[in-house]
Parts: sequence; C-alpha cells; structure tokens
Amino acid sequence: MPKRKIIDTIIRPYFLLKRIFLHSLDLFIPNKMHRKHVRAYLTFGKIKETINPQPYSHKIAVAFCFDENLWRQATVTILSLLINSPKVSYDIYCITNVSHTHLARIKKIVTQYTKRSTITFLKPNKDFSKSYCGAWSDAIYWRCMLPKLLPNIERIIYADVDTVFTSDLRDADKITMGDNLIAGVYDKPDREYINSGFMIMNLNRMRRRSTYNEMIKWSRNHETQFPDQDMLNAVCADRIMNISRKFNLQIDGAYDALKTMTLQQRRDLKSPVMLHYAGPQKPWKMEIRKFYSFDIWRRYASMTGLF
Repeated sequence: MPKRKIIDTIIRPYFLLKRIFLHSLDLFIPNKMHRKHVRAYLTFGKIKETINPQPYSHKIAVAFCFDENLWRQATVTILSLLINSPKVSYDIYCITNVSHTHLARIKKIVTQYTKRSTITFLKPNKDFSKSYCGAWSDAIYWRCMLPKLLPNIERIIYADVDTVFTSDLRDADKITMGDNLIAGVYDKPDREYINSGFMIMNLNRMRRRSTYNEMIKWSRNHETQFPDQDMLNAVCADRIMNISRKFNLQIDGAYDALKTMTLQQRRDLKSPVMLHYAGPQKPWKMEIRKFYSFDIWRRYASMTGLF
C-alpha cells in the first residue's frame, strides 16, 4: 500500500471522531453563531504566521482599492503584508479617492516598515459610473480598472482590505496563469465560482481579449446580488484558475469549506497566506473579543496607531 494511503487510513478515523464531536456542540452551545466560531477554532487551531528568510528575486505587483470609509482598514492590510515580507519587495498600487492627508499617513506607515517596496496612488476613472451597484458604491468596480490604469503591468495580485496577510506572496507570484484571465479561490466548495477578495489578474491577457470593455457592458446590463464578483465570474468564465484556499481563507466560511477538503488542503490552512474577514462580522466592529482570528487583525491594527 502506498505511503500516502497508509497515512490517510490512520488519520481518517481521527477526523471522523473530530467531526462527530464538533457536531455535538449543538447540545451544549445553543447560539448558532457562537457554535460556528467554536468549531472553526477547534478545527484549525492557532494560525501560524510564517516568514521565509530567503530573499525573493524580483518585485511583486500588488493592488488594493478603497475609499474614505476603508482607508484605515487598507493600512492594516498593507502593513500586515510588509511585516510578513522582510525578504520580498512590492510595487503597491492603490486605487482610491481619499484625501491627501490620509494618503500621507498611509505612505508614512509604509516607509516605516520597508525601504525596498514602493506605493503608488491612482485615481479611479468614470467608466463604471453607469454600472449596477446594488447596495454598494461604484468603488466595488475599481479593481476592474486595473487593466486600463496600469497599461505596462502584465499581471498583478489584488486583495480586498478586510484582510490581513500572515505570509508573503512569493507562492502566489510563482503560479503560472497560462491563458487564464484570473486566478482565485472558489467561494463555495461545490461550484466553480471564485471569491474575488484575492485574485491574480492576468492584465496582459485581459487587454488582449478586450475583457475591460466586456466587464463594463456586463455590469450595465445585469442586476445581481454581488455585482462586481458575479461580473468577474461571468465575463472570465472558462478562463478562471482555482488556487489553494490558503491564499484566501475566509473566516466566515472556514468550517463549511472543511467538509470537502482533502488532507493536504487541511494542512495548507494551518499556515494561510491571507485571512479574509468576509461577511458582516468584521474585527473592527465586533465588541466580542473572542471570535476566531480577530485578535490577529487587531494586533496589526494596533501597530498603525489608527484604531
């Protein structure tokens, strides 16, 4: 019997017993939300923040988008990336409309933690001003402007700002895109639909295929629950690459995703690259201090002096 099968045979009963125990929590914890976070904590244990001491050969292009409502959270996200990347340098691009005062504060914090990385602020254009936004502002479409605003960048890694990084992005940078337009983590284990909170975007290929114009057209003619994310999945369909969940560990859905994971996928989640606080429960809003992994976000937030 192959070694991997022997290991799986030994470990599988352990996970079965653990799952039975986790489901038995219903008897002792009546609050559904509390059960969810207890299960996630017991399942994944403590997140390991990893720092690779080996220097990386070239700069990685990274993008963030935010308005006045989220500039402080964006600072936390960027800071966490820099702290966990002592041997990796970045060209950081921010599409934003915040005041010069706030931009200066972000830049000051960045320069305190890195001498090799750069940060550039870009103004959003008006191309998506007529697009359907639902309950959100048109800021949700700013990341879709990257192919046009950065005409000389071939590919870029995009991340939402309700996130923190616990490792550098060298593994994401090494992913070969091929003809795919975007790479991301499936939002649900049972369907080919990515969560757009972390994406590797093949800007060069998107420009060649006129994806930018297709996104504008689609966004003006469809009204959906998640306008920008639905649009990206629809326009880029058949050119989307699924990558490891470690690049976008959504705290809100961690336990549900566990049910269909392989043993290797479970191991990957012990050392995630990015924690994503997707959903309504945000670490800067919640008064309860014991939610799984919120303490990690708050530690980085305290280092910015903005919270």
